[in-house]
Amino acid sequence: MLLAIVGLIDIAAGFTLLFPNFLGFYLGIILLVKSLSSIVGGLASKSLFIVLGIIDLIAGLMLVFNFSMPWVWIILVIKGVYSFVIGLAG
Repeated sequence: MLLAIVGLIDIAAGFTLLFPNFLGFYLGIILLVKSLSSIVGGLASKSLFIVLGIIDLIAGLMLVFNFSMPWVWIILVIKGVYSFVIGLAG
């Protein structure tokens, strides 16, 4: 269930990158904290979570500093949908 909630945060952040709004800064802070957790966990377990953490780190920095690249929101939404589905299935 926690993975589904994290997936919803990723989806919301992805759409905030596409359509900027007042939640952008706060979602950026949440993504930065989540990215640090993923990167540290990925380094500790030597798994691919570090790649997901880097995606969150880039998106979090983009939201905090209010800039966007055209393709990052797509990656974030796909990652969010995947996390949401896996979180509901497990």
